[in-house]
Amino acid sequence: MTGDSSPSDADPRIRRRNFLAALGAGTVTAVAGCTDSGGDGDGSDTQFVYAFGRSPTEIQWNIYRQSNFGHSIQDQTHHYIAKGDSEGGVWPDLPDDFSVDGKTLRITFPEDHTWWSGDDLTAEDYWTHLEIQRLQNPEESAIANNTLVDDYTIDREFKSQVTPRLMVGGLTTQTLGKLTTPRWIYDEYLESLQDASNQDARDSVMNDLQEMQIPIEQLSEDGLGNGPYEVVEWNDSETIMELYEDHPDADGTNITNVKLISSDETENLRSLEVNDELDMSPQDLIGETDREDYPDNLENWYELDWFRTQKITFNWENEHLAKRPVRRAIANALDLEPMVQAAVQAGLVGSTPAAQSGLRSSIHERYLGEGWVDNLIDYPTGADEDAATTLLQDAGYSLDGDTWQTEDGDDLSFSFLTSDGQHQNAIGVQVSDQLESFGIGVEVTTVGSSDYYQSLQNYNHDMFWIWHVAAANWHPTAYFSNNFYGVEVGDPTSDAETGPTGIPLHGLTIPEEVGAREVSGEGREINPAQLMEDLPVATSEDEVQSMTRDLVQWFNYDLPGLMWIEELSGSWGDTEDYEFPDHDPDSTKLNMDRPGETALMHGWINRREE
Repeated sequence: MTGDSSPSDADPRIRRRNFLAALGAGTVTAVAGCTDSGGDGDGSDTQFVYAFGRSPTEIQWNIYRQSNFGHSIQDQTHHYIAKGDSEGGVWPDLPDDFSVDGKTLRITFPEDHTWWSGDDLTAEDYWTHLEIQRLQNPEESAIANNTLVDDYTIDREFKSQVTPRLMVGGLTTQTLGKLTTPRWIYDEYLESLQDASNQDARDSVMNDLQEMQIPIEQLSEDGLGNGPYEVVEWNDSETIMELYEDHPDADGTNITNVKLISSDETENLRSLEVNDELDMSPQDLIGETDREDYPDNLENWYELDWFRTQKITFNWENEHLAKRPVRRAIANALDLEPMVQAAVQAGLVGSTPAAQSGLRSSIHERYLGEGWVDNLIDYPTGADEDAATTLLQDAGYSLDGDTWQTEDGDDLSFSFLTSDGQHQNAIGVQVSDQLESFGIGVEVTTVGSSDYYQSLQNYNHDMFWIWHVAAANWHPTAYFSNNFYGVEVGDPTSDAETGPTGIPLHGLTIPEEVGAREVSGEGREINPAQLMEDLPVATSEDEVQSMTRDLVQWFNYDLPGLMWIEELSGSWGDTEDYEFPDHDPDSTKLNMDRPGETALMHGWINRREE
């Protein structure tokens, strides 16, 4: 199946793009270079340059084909539906409004947006996406129906009562978070799903849809984007975009040309930054250790208490790490501050976590209640080798010289998996050096970033590095997501005793008292896997808090992982040549993931007039 093209071949913009695409990568680069500077003196033709995402020739824009989907570049070409902010709220990006009435979420779209093709952008474009999602497996979907009320309104009806925050929060996910589905491309797939009489037929339609690709040539030539800057030229390492003058925010900016450099194709990205060849980073800060390397005109213009943390996950399939005292001993033996400093030296900005809660500390009070987290077990951020020694000795381990041994006389050692990224590699060194100096052996395996997550999911290592939380909505559902980004336990409906990392699927016992280090009496039985499945469909804020408290207490008591850094983010830019916005919750809201990208996508950045 293939969608029909909407724009006319007579469109002069389309003819120009066809011509440029046919010239080849080398010629495109030469043409692109002509717009790097110059113009009529007011800077209107000067390119705004930043680096982000993969090579445009290696990706495609069919959101249902995840294998080579352009997760990062799509954020520059398509608007979000919703975004989470650092205060735990969710706000509409492209839509005008969200409203909740009982089990129904109403999404209202503006009437002044178009696709680059010139076709009106309507609620039907997003309704098509929502219905394809639902009809993949309507019996298992949490959605009863998506109703197209009129050209600009959708009613999304849930099967059961869900809190308004979670109703809206679901629109921030990777699958629903952006409007990338022009109706004329996807409507025939939707019609086939509507006609399908059983699950096998639906699966067949989805297999066809997952085979379809939308390369950058089609995105550009057929006008399938809806952001303020449309793709006009590209090669293997960069994408050239021009201001789409019919976009509602086009009048708010004087930046008419953008060059997006593919960050994964640019080995000398650091060189571009320090040599003042980039105008902005959409989600990074210049750290104190790097400040002297950067020119004075590049400054941090917005700092964000980010959603992301990082953790070390313990694999309970290892007979020693299956023991709580061993996990706690490692938590006491590691000094987190040098680990944070190693990451800072590698370019991150962050600090040690306030508590081993499994949550970002900035949302503790909102979702746990004032002061509740103070009752948790207080693990040290600096090494407490005396406590670690006592824990191992009580668990039956002993020192042979400077080496910890098991009851059988074997040396205690673990394998650690990490990525070859600069700061990830540095953390592998830190963990191995610190634990080996304490007497625990560590064998570090470093995997290339492109293969890392596949290697991780084999779970052949005892410990592994991972970013803790993938969804930028500052909500417990992201941190406790029952996958390797969150706290993976496994399928709660499985007949197996344990999940992929050896954590029991049922019948875990925690103390009655929050912060108790041991269970007294019968304790309290919880099932974390089921709790993580139930949390996204909680029916009240009280239920959200109750489930979150249970999960946090379990994380703190059992330590399925060890949080070691809470990252800060934001955006730096050329403040000498460009005016960047201040955060204003009513007009220029920036306290969300990639604030620089948000500002550019809404026309809030302007070149300073000479």
